[in-house]
Amino acid sequence: MAPAPSPVEELPPVALEIACQASTADWQLHLEQLFNNARDRFPDVVWELLTEGDALPSEEVWGHKAMVYARAPPTFQARYFSFRPAPVASPSPYGPSPMPAQSAVSLALSMSIEAPSRAGSSSPNSSAIRPLSPATSTTPGQLLRLTTTIASALFSQELEYLYTGKSFGDAFEFLFDSPEKRDEGDGEKNRLEKLRKDLVFMWRSRLYSDVRIQLSGNLTSSSSTQGDPMTTAVFSSHRFILVSRSPYFRTQLLGAFAPPTPAPGQPLTLTLPSPPFTPASLHFTLGYIYTGTLSFSHRTYDLETAFHVMRAATYLSMASLYAEVEARIVEDMCHGLFHAYMPFDEYENLTAGKWGVTGCKCRQCARRAPRVLEFATLEDVQNEKLTNGARRTLVGLFGDGWCTPEFAALPQKARDSLLRGVQKRTIPLNVFPLLYAAQRALTRLNSVIDPWAHTIREVVLAARKNVDDVLCEHVDACFEQPEWLSVMDADGGRFEDGEKVDWVMDSVRRGLTHQNAAIVYQTLVSSILLRPHPEDPNATVLSNTSGIRQQVEITRMDIVKWMRLRWVGVQQEGGFENLEGWALKELSHGANVQERIPGLSLLIHTSATQRPPRPARPIPQEPSSPGPPSPQPPNSLGATLNVGIPCIISSKRSRFRAFARYIGELEGERGSWVGVEIPVGEGWGADKLEGRQWNDGTWGGRRYFDIGAGLEWDESEERRKRRKEGSGGVSRDRTLKREGEQLVVERTKRLRSVSPVVSDASTTESRGLFVRPQDVIYVVDAESDY
Repeated sequence: MAPAPSPVEELPPVALEIACQASTADWQLHLEQLFNNARDRFPDVVWELLTEGDALPSEEVWGHKAMVYARAPPTFQARYFSFRPAPVASPSPYGPSPMPAQSAVSLALSMSIEAPSRAGSSSPNSSAIRPLSPATSTTPGQLLRLTTTIASALFSQELEYLYTGKSFGDAFEFLFDSPEKRDEGDGEKNRLEKLRKDLVFMWRSRLYSDVRIQLSGNLTSSSSTQGDPMTTAVFSSHRFILVSRSPYFRTQLLGAFAPPTPAPGQPLTLTLPSPPFTPASLHFTLGYIYTGTLSFSHRTYDLETAFHVMRAATYLSMASLYAEVEARIVEDMCHGLFHAYMPFDEYENLTAGKWGVTGCKCRQCARRAPRVLEFATLEDVQNEKLTNGARRTLVGLFGDGWCTPEFAALPQKARDSLLRGVQKRTIPLNVFPLLYAAQRALTRLNSVIDPWAHTIREVVLAARKNVDDVLCEHVDACFEQPEWLSVMDADGGRFEDGEKVDWVMDSVRRGLTHQNAAIVYQTLVSSILLRPHPEDPNATVLSNTSGIRQQVEITRMDIVKWMRLRWVGVQQEGGFENLEGWALKELSHGANVQERIPGLSLLIHTSATQRPPRPARPIPQEPSSPGPPSPQPPNSLGATLNVGIPCIISSKRSRFRAFARYIGELEGERGSWVGVEIPVGEGWGADKLEGRQWNDGTWGGRRYFDIGAGLEWDESEERRKRRKEGSGGVSRDRTLKREGEQLVVERTKRLRSVSPVVSDASTTESRGLFVRPQDVIYVVDAESDY
């Protein structure tokens, strides 16, 4: 018995980890760019740095009140300005945004409030802090100016920490008055988590928010009448964050077509279409913009929201968001999607062509994979990784995994494509697992009365039909697979084996054709019923009282009955080619063909060997002593006929007359053969041989019959009539008739004392040829002298 394949090790979900790391890296880079380019991105506060003895500021540092208020510790606020508690609005992201709260500033420092500087007017030494802006900000409202004498390098580092969360040694300790007690290994991680929480607070509290985002379109929900427009959802945000994180918002707010400055007291409003945006998807998209991750809160999202977030990422040109939500769909929601990120060649190497050995097959994946496939193939999505992963998953889920309304809802084209995928996997290696999966699916569908079950049943039946065909076309290889050998070794001892054998035998019956029926019969007998026991050569694997043996025996007899009605069709389609003699004998006896085709019994009797004790073909026995051929000597390979039997030989292109002279085996060749003597006239065409080789009755240096001892063909009118009725085998219950036990034609006319070679009436040459017994389609009544 072949060893069972080892389970495939699941790979870790590295794709999601890589995507999250890329999202965090982009987020940090964008915040650093925001700090370095704060003057160009709607600042609302600027610090003028003075040095001792200078009356005019030497440098300017630009920033944003919301960032400072949300992030700065009390020590920072006490040094540079003191805030009274800013009015905080409702944290709900869906309510209308109020005007930005303006803090009253209690100055311990000198302060002045003025309008933003004109384009081109900048501090003469501002380049010492960050690059000069080519144009001043167009932020509506008032710009808060503060003056301080702190060292510029130290102040700049403190402010950069507020924007990026990066620590700068002495500046960090000065900012917090004392070194922060933290584990060195988790220090950076903790700082990033705090930065995320502070930015979420700034967003949800609408602290100094200066832009509103609303959705346009028909927004539907389960609680409203389908198709009725809902109240427009409005989200408050900050322009300096939006332009730093999204190319789309940068173009909308800073480009040539930026909206005009709104009237005092009115925030700027941007409108996004729905779809692709929905209130839920915009919430998670804005959360990602602020925090660089989709896991910014305890709130979760479903698969439909994830699809909308992917579309939103495409609309906003945010590649890192697209990659992260794609990875979360694959890893978190579909449990790897059968290694969606793995190339096809690597996946084939991982599974070694075996179906069903990898991937998650839970009910959640079965219901989600069809939706992923349908979404990934949309014209505006066309996601290759999700498409390949979903197809791979649904092919692997064939069976129970297809018995869902979601699979039935797939377009017909998608279902046909998945069916072709299963058919490509239907090879001898996978025949039995696929057959069991199909049967379980059909059993489950029998209890479903919903209309979608009919759709699934048709697809499963089509896949099972292909399994039936492969099982019977490759019957030898299939019954050597570990799944079947384990059933035989258990000999029906396991509870589920009886049902599995029933499924397999039913599949055999459904897959029978004219070309494979005889070989299937031979394999059932040799590879199952007579399979020798590995420890006892005189015993078989299946005991005499085995339930599996009884099931296989019933199938064997059903094949005989099947062939009884189709014998001629099997013969004409070449179904007896490469068939062992013993199998042909058993089939002909069981189908009562010998009684209906005169002369066939002689061919079968002399060419058939005994049933083999194992699947291997019978080994021919060597003759006891060499010598000239004789009529069936002891221990010979076959029978030599002194008087040839007139017969008809069939080929794919023609039929021709011959005389059977030898029936049996050939030394060095497998199976049974018939040696015939053929009269060859001038009009004989070489194409009739179809690659066969002429001979003089010898093969491999051994003589099996002599040319020149045959019979002359009888051309009487009655004989031609009878041969016409019997040509090609007998398809009806009809026998060649005699008149009162007397032949219609005189025997003295049919049997002549000389062969076609030496006959005075013969003007043709005779040659020898070896053919298979199944090529002899008609045998004329004759008697032999052996």
